[in-house]
Amino acid sequence: LKMNKISSNRANMLREVQLMNRLSHPSILRFVGVCVHEGQLHALTEVGKHKWTIQKHLHVFFPVTKQGISYDLIDTAVLLILVALTSQNCLIKCDDSGYSAVIGDFGLAEKIPTNPEKAEREKLSVVGSPYWMAPELLRDEVYNEKADIFSYGIILCEIIARIQADPDCLPRTE
Repeated sequence: LKMNKISSNRANMLREVQLMNRLSHPSILRFVGVCVHEGQLHALTEVGKHKWTIQKHLHVFFPVTKQGISYDLIDTAVLLILVALTSQNCLIKCDDSGYSAVIGDFGLAEKIPTNPEKAEREKLSVVGSPYWMAPELLRDEVYNEKADIFSYGIILCEIIARIQADPDCLPRTE
């Protein structure tokens, strides 16, 4: 259950639920349905034996980079810019086939403009977490799906170095 505790977030949750309902991929958290509790919309997703965020378990190495997290996470029928791709919304799932990584949050995803000329001119909203953001987003410039590749690289660095991109105290500042 993905709880939506903020009443002003109802439109975003509805948008995310509609998107999750259309997506089907082994590396995406499976959407089951929705429920309404006390006037709030909540997303229901699959439950595995274990689900951990990559960020909380960087000290444990799982062989997820080969088959789990890959840039080809999304069916080509649905082209998205995830924008908010962070180690906080990548989950490690354990099932009978072993460990795999799944994306569990699409709240800030944007559709990629289908017209390349329009994409060059059209400015998408700037959202996400600054520690994982591509430089063009930080500079408030036009961006495309390559911004997700940058975020993916930060996640890989977190896994390889076993440190968080957003720690309370950055070792390089001590």
